[in-house]
Parts: sequence; C-alpha cells; structure tokens
Amino acid sequence: MQNNYTLANVVWEFTLDCNLNCLHCGSSAGAKRCDELTTAEAERLCHDLKKTGCRGITLMGGEPLLRKDFWRIASLIRALGMELTVITNGTVHDRETFSKLKALEPRTVAVSLDAAEPELHDQIRDRRGVYEKTSEFIGTALEEGLPVSVITTVHKMNLKELPALRTLLLDRNIAWQIQVAGSEGRRFPPELLLDEEEFYAVGMFIAATRKEYSVKRMPVMGAHDLGFNSMLLHNISLSPEWTGCQAGISVLGIQSDGAIKGCLSMNDSTLEGNVRERDIGEVWNDESAFPYSRRFTADDAGEHCASCDHLHKCKGGCNEMSLMKTGRLHNDPYCFHAIEKRLFSDELSSPLTRIRLGMKRRLDAITARRRSR
Repeated sequence: MQNNYTLANVVWEFTLDCNLNCLHCGSSAGAKRCDELTTAEAERLCHDLKKTGCRGITLMGGEPLLRKDFWRIASLIRALGMELTVITNGTVHDRETFSKLKALEPRTVAVSLDAAEPELHDQIRDRRGVYEKTSEFIGTALEEGLPVSVITTVHKMNLKELPALRTLLLDRNIAWQIQVAGSEGRRFPPELLLDEEEFYAVGMFIAATRKEYSVKRMPVMGAHDLGFNSMLLHNISLSPEWTGCQAGISVLGIQSDGAIKGCLSMNDSTLEGNVRERDIGEVWNDESAFPYSRRFTADDAGEHCASCDHLHKCKGGCNEMSLMKTGRLHNDPYCFHAIEKRLFSDELSSPLTRIRLGMKRRLDAITARRRSR
C-alpha cells in the first residue's frame, strides 16, 4: 500500500569506521560495527530505495570513504538515478579521489570544518594535522569544480570562531551549514553545550550574515535543529518556513547495521526495524510507522510547546533537540519563539515594538525580493 509521503532523502550511516575521534560525534564513531551491511546487502538496499521512490541518498559515517566498497555503492546510487551527497571529514583522499567524485556528479560534497584556527579544529577532532588535510581537500575539490559545502558544529569551544569561518569561506562558492552540538555522543561534556542565549546568538549570526551578504557570496543556513517562528529573525534554514520534524515524512535514516530511523540523530526509542528483516518500502508505506511524525496531535506536545500558537505547524520543534533536552518528543525548549518570549517578553509586548517588528518584516521582504532578481 502506498502512502502520501515522498521520500526525498535517505541519510545512510554507511559505516561507523572513522580515523578521527571528534569531541562532538553524535554517532560515537571510531570502530565499525561488527554487523554492518555487506556489499550485497547495501546493493539490495539501493535497489529497494529506488523502488520506494527515494530521490536522493546521503552517505555519511563515521568516515564513508574508509569503506572499501564506497565507490561501488556510490556509483550504483547514481546509476539508479538518485542524487548523491557525501559527508566526509576531508582527511581520507588522494589525487584520484577528486576525479572519482567528479565522475559521480554529486549533489554536494560536504566537509566538516569546526574552526578557522587550525589548532582548535585539530583539538576538536582529536588529531594533529587534520585542519591542513581538510583544507587541502576543500581547495582541491573546488579546483576540480565539485559542489562543496562546509558543515560546522557549534558548541562553547568554537562559538567565537563563526566570524573567522565566515571570512574564510566568503566568495569561494562554498555553501555553509551551521548546526549545534548535542550530548548524545561518546564523550561530549554537557557543560560545552550552548546555553539558550548562545543558541540564539548563532541564529542572529546566520540572520546577520544573510543580511550583509548575497546568497552568491555567502550561502549560509541553519540546520534542522536551529530556529522556528522567530518574531525578530527570518527563518534561517533552507526551507522558507519550519513545518515540523521531517523524520518519516520526507527523510529517513539508516544505520550501518541496517537499523531504520526517521532521523539518525534521534535515539533508539524511534527505531522502526531493520532492512535485513523488512523491505524498506514496506516500512516506509506502513501506516503504523513513524507515529510521532505522521500522527502528531496537539495532545502529543510537551509542556514547552503545548500552549504555543505555532504548534499546529511546528509540531514541537526539532525532535532530536527535544529528546536531548527534555527526554521526550515535541517539546523543544530551544526554539527562537520561546527564547524570545523568555528573554524579551516586556519589550516584545509593547505596541511600539509590534509596529517596529511589522515594519522590519516588510523591509526585509522587500530586500529579499530585490536580491533574488
């Protein structure tokens, strides 16, 4: 039985094998799982995803380029007509890597970069010389005409690096995605998590950057864990507005052992079986699957979101952040709308402020239309 949900993208944790030991790694990567999908199983999964209507696959890790059958599986994804995105730490490469990637015509090659200061990036990644190798990867990929993006994961150690990173990436035709660190990983100290004012400051930085620079000069966006219904800032993500967690709605996550989740960043309470036991199309089209997304009602919201005017669209914000911060779904306390109410409640309630906000939004809309011409 078919459903009304289009599988836009599958994020596939291709392997947990990794040559780094990153402080904020949400996957606790390092050694590969003992029961990772075989090449034959991976090929079958690609064919099954195509039958399901999947439009694109993101191969990540660990470090996906460490897996010996990477090129075979990546080539199959493209041969089947699906888009390919590769997320890499940028340290596993030789000269042939770039010609092989170019032949695949990927949608993007995303590289992790957490600081403009080499020593700090190496410290976060727990390996010396990583910054140099990653920078070399980015530079060569650009020379080869590959579509390059950079992913920066922000926490207290590198929050102040954002302006320097912006300078480093400006005018280089590099898309920049900024996300925040969570505490799900192997050894990330909770005291390094951003507090709500720092979290909001990241949103302000993205919004200010978008205002100062054109999309052509500095294409920057916040990830799924940033934002929602700000009264002061335009939506800073890729989509024009937040319409709720997309896990099981338009995206799917697959672990290297075949376990299925709506989103890889969410914990094991959201598992929906394994591709070794059930066909991926059967899972996707199962009416009982992904109930937290597909059958959300206002009664599912937690105390942070239950009374919010935006609940019907927002559905409680980012479920990864909600689980990490509160232990339950649809209860994201790190929401711009909620933070603004807590930090600026008196200022936002005045009639003059509401008039100024309305004027600001109209001026911002005019500016955005002019830049798009």
